[in-house]
Amino acid sequence: PPPPPPPFSSRRRHTRWCVRSRGLGDVYKRQILVGEEQGNVPVTVLRVEGDIDASTHKTLESKASEVIEAGASNILLDLSDVHYMGSAGFRAIHAINNMLEHKETAATAKSEHLKLLNPTEEVSRVIHTLGFDVFLDIYDSREEALNAF
Repeated sequence: PPPPPPPFSSRRRHTRWCVRSRGLGDVYKRQILVGEEQGNVPVTVLRVEGDIDASTHKTLESKASEVIEAGASNILLDLSDVHYMGSAGFRAIHAINNMLEHKETAATAKSEHLKLLNPTEEVSRVIHTLGFDVFLDIYDSREEALNAF
């Protein structure tokens, strides 16, 4: 993977949950945005920004674990701002799925508790190549994804 960006890079499209500057002295850390929405059941939406690779996958797993421990049982993973996902990212998605799975649903082919939203073309191609679309539903429509739980 490429070296990490300098601490105060001002315009990087593919960030890695890094510190960035939006102006003099206005520094923030990129993070996973968490929201709660209502479909047929309550759904926690994790909107990921930036690449998911060996240096960032633990952030995703930790945030998912945090919301699951707080009571989330259905997660919609919004990948619309993820332009690269390495094997560590796919391991993170698998780990999140395992955290959410219940014994009574283990025999089903598709996950009932984790769904993907709007993966970019690059990420979508890898999802299909690796066969993740066999056990995870992927949606282009937020409303459709929310109502699929």
